Amino acid sequence: MTLLLYCKAYRGVDFAWLVRRERLDRIVTVFNARAVTIYLWHEIALVLAVPLTDRFWQVPAFEAYLPLESRWFLFAVGWVLTGIALPRAGWVEDVAARRDRGCCPERLPIDRRTGRAPGTRPARTATMGP
Repeated sequence: MTLLLYCKAYRGVDFAWLVRRERLDRIVTVFNARAVTIYLWHEIALVLAVPLTDRFWQVPAFEAYLPLESRWFLFAVGWVLTGIALPRAGWVEDVAARRDRGCCPERLPIDRRTGRAPGTRPARTATMGP
């Protein structure tokens, strides 16, 4: 995230192209709408991934065909658990933000020419120093 913000502020990278790729734009929209939920639950999910993966060692088929010793496998299990927590706990974030509750947030209509929702202003760029 820090790298993306740096690129936008100092390299002038424009992310308007993201709007033209609907699937990627939808993923980013869901991540933005559920950022607090992901932040709060991802660590718990990663901690729970360890004992869950330890249970996988007891199943011969999992032991034979899954990379149980890989940290990437633990990372993937953590993301699956985070994905399970999102619909179960994400509604709390909607209530706190006074939005309609839903599994996936509604997308605002986007002007394809400007890459922004109607009535919104472009983001200010950060400046460093005097």
